[in-house]
Amino acid sequence: MDQGQIKVTKENLLQWIENYRWMVETIEEARQPVAKANTNSYIGVKTAMYGIEATLPKASGGTSDPVFTEVQRRVYSQNYRIKEYEEKIAEVQMRIPLVTGVREVEVLHRLLDGDSMRAIGKHMGLSSTTIFRVRNNILSEMMK
Repeated sequence: MDQGQIKVTKENLLQWIENYRWMVETIEEARQPVAKANTNSYIGVKTAMYGIEATLPKASGGTSDPVFTEVQRRVYSQNYRIKEYEEKIAEVQMRIPLVTGVREVEVLHRLLDGDSMRAIGKHMGLSSTTIFRVRNNILSEMMK
């Protein structure tokens, strides 16, 4: 297995399905500061090539602003988590078409929306035991 690839097991897939909603929300939330940090960046600032500005001393090195440095650190650390969440979400999304039954599809989409087993059972008029059985069938179909 290559570095960076995620091992897909039944247990991992179940965890990714259960965590799907908050992973999507975390990615959306994390992308907001990234976009703002990139628009306010000092990287790539142009220096004057002509006129009096060209004779003035040029800045060397980077910024010494500790807040800006902390923002950059957070952005780069979030990028790793965002990439990991995106890989997990993509893996789940790629396997959604493998689920064929009407009942299974409904349970899967409710799980992806973050509904509990009890709430799904109540909505569908089924016992929680039946929902657990349907969930296990979903996992079996998605692992094919």
